[in-house]
Amino acid sequence: MHDCGMSRYLIAAFAALFAVPLHAEDLEVRGDRLFLSVEVHGEPVQALVDSGAEVTIFDTSTARHLRLGKGAAVEARGTGASTTRAELVNNISVTALGRDLLISTAAIMDLSDVGARLLNAPLPMILGRELFDANRVLVDIEGRRIEWLDDVAVPEGIMLDLTAAHGIETIKVGFGAAGEQAADFDLGNGSDLLISSTLASQLALTPVGTEEGGGIGGAVSRPVVYVPELTIAGKTFRNVRAQVSADARVHANVGVSLLREFIIVTDFPKRRVWLQPR
Repeated sequence: MHDCGMSRYLIAAFAALFAVPLHAEDLEVRGDRLFLSVEVHGEPVQALVDSGAEVTIFDTSTARHLRLGKGAAVEARGTGASTTRAELVNNISVTALGRDLLISTAAIMDLSDVGARLLNAPLPMILGRELFDANRVLVDIEGRRIEWLDDVAVPEGIMLDLTAAHGIETIKVGFGAAGEQAADFDLGNGSDLLISSTLASQLALTPVGTEEGGGIGGAVSRPVVYVPELTIAGKTFRNVRAQVSADARVHANVGVSLLREFIIVTDFPKRRVWLQPR
């Protein structure tokens, strides 16, 4: 009996050991945008965290300073009004949360317009989904912390499946009479909820004005509406301000303004996320 009790104690202690974070750092929150200090080729860089970015992006001046070299020229499409020019470079070493990430392909482009419009400050780097693809990550926006988690413990909160759509992970979100719709899970969206014009029509929403939006590719004017009811992981929000996108590739994009109401654990490798209401 004594040996059995000791075994149970050791198993519990072992599980507790692996439930603690592997590495934690402060998350800088500016409004509804998230920043993390990383190192690129050994040099410190302040990066915008963006789970909705298919690739990591460096501003041209940052890339020049870091001597990332030149790459193949391509056209890039963001959420802005038009395409923009970019270069693709390979095998960039980024250290984030104490772990070395090898970014197999990164983009270099002029981010000065995005930084000026959205941040009123330079934007050296956007750290894309590669951070989340590497391991399970806890993001506590209100608590200003981000950390790697081991995948042994079961996180608290409601688990939602992740489904890939156009290189971005989506979750199911309830839109009242319109039912559940796919929505981009986008920690890089520091603006309002974004919905498609199709969903706005389904909900019979009347615009109350227009507003400038859009990221990479330049500013774009969008109608502003109020969504009567929206439910994420069992938590219901009412009269949610949203911009309507005529060229949205999925019906909605849920960003930091809503996700900050949860403690988030992402598990991109196993295609799931846990959302625990605060």
